[in-house]
Amino acid sequence: MFRFLSVVDFRNFSNCRMEFSPGVNVFLGDNGQGKSNLLEALSLCSQGASFRIFENKFLIRHDCKSAIIDSAKVENGLEYNLKTVLDANLRIHFLNEKKTNSAFLRRKFLNIVFSPESLEVIKDSAEKRRALFDDLIVSFLPANAEHLVDYRKCLRTRNRILKDFVEQKQNLSQTEALLEAINPKFLQISTQITAQRLQAIKAIQFDFNNAMQNISRKTDVEISVEYVVSETNIANFEPLEIHLLLKRRLLELQDAELASGVSLIGPHRHDIRFLYGGNDSRFFCSQGQQRALILSFKMAQIVYHRKVHGTYPVLMLDDVLSELDAEKRDSLIAFLSGLNTQIFITTTDLKLPQSIGSDNCFVLKVREGKIL
Repeated sequence: MFRFLSVVDFRNFSNCRMEFSPGVNVFLGDNGQGKSNLLEALSLCSQGASFRIFENKFLIRHDCKSAIIDSAKVENGLEYNLKTVLDANLRIHFLNEKKTNSAFLRRKFLNIVFSPESLEVIKDSAEKRRALFDDLIVSFLPANAEHLVDYRKCLRTRNRILKDFVEQKQNLSQTEALLEAINPKFLQISTQITAQRLQAIKAIQFDFNNAMQNISRKTDVEISVEYVVSETNIANFEPLEIHLLLKRRLLELQDAELASGVSLIGPHRHDIRFLYGGNDSRFFCSQGQQRALILSFKMAQIVYHRKVHGTYPVLMLDDVLSELDAEKRDSLIAFLSGLNTQIFITTTDLKLPQSIGSDNCFVLKVREGKIL
């Protein structure tokens, strides 16, 4: 759990410090006052990244050159001091006053965020669905945070080789030699990440279906997940099958990659599709059903994390309760009320989070970048 948060020149906050309850913490205020910025600050210092995508310059208060975020998090009886310093180009993270990186933070601490944007992930791009599952595999196995970083580094190197060929900075034989050198590692990491995604999907399947049945209040609802590589569903592939498929596609797309200057295979190109009653939820589900699917997925992730690690992750609900209809909101609140974990909620209406348990709600009123 987070003990406190201190921000200096972050977003619309000049200098602010607040203490937290181990239970439900509510940031209450009108829209545009900075409630979500506080959740973002907690995410940045504990995960090394925001659940909202912005360049550093938008994270630093207007007319300021840098921003500082300080916090402390207690995990398994140990307290960790967290600090992030932002300037126009850099994000420097500290853990117990020693420099660290986002991959280590992501491996060490887990927050699960419910936001209006996350509820739209089914109909959004495949990139956002992949990000959803990459959060899952880090929860599944924290070392996957490092594997994802290694993959991105390898992918950047491979793309640089291909781009240099397109820009005629190296000839074909040089390019082929460089690709031949990097492809074995690229295939190894690609196979590893893909296999971990598939393993995590199988691990939460029961809880995923159970959560969906509770939210929809239908016992005959059947949901599943397709993992699509080159229009092939490989959800039941073993690691060796994954490796052979990726290797074959690497050979088949070699000329296309040389022509385009980018890598056309790998986990960054895969798609993940949620099936509702056997049909692709992107096209056969209402917006309400799509949102119920994502809520169920995140609820299953929370339950799974408890099974594996013995604790629940910190939960952040960014103005999400008001986005749900009464039935789904009641189902989510009933689920949350049974969790022994720290919860952060942003809202304009105190009645919504109070239904989780008014005795446990610690309310911080936010107005124009200040805590009242």
